[in-house]
Amino acid sequence: MSNKTFFKNLNERPFNAIVNRQKTIEIRANKNIFSENSINLINEGDFIIFKKMGSDDKLKCTVERKTLYRTVRDLLETEGTQPALSSTNNIEEGIKSIESIGNYKELIAKNGVFAIKLKDVHQI
Repeated sequence: MSNKTFFKNLNERPFNAIVNRQKTIEIRANKNIFSENSINLINEGDFIIFKKMGSDDKLKCTVERKTLYRTVRDLLETEGTQPALSSTNNIEEGIKSIESIGNYKELIAKNGVFAIKLKDVHQI
């Protein structure tokens, strides 16, 4: 099976935290859909190209692993706040921040949340 490439947009702060190797876990709600560019289809060894919103800057990362958690709290307690968050190391603030993204709170309550461990990060 060949590796697939997925394209995702990122805000500046998490993009820069990944570039600087401060953030090694990307958090995405499980939308429970299986369209062409869906997080649900990402597997170990696949690539993600992140584009910084409002810029042409891009990162290419290899997926080391993808783990589904029931809640953001479970994810942060297991993975740690340092590698997963770009804005704080406080679990409560991190939960609030993640659940404030679009419809993440309801999606996560229904389907869970993914921790995507990144490796081989380089700007392209």
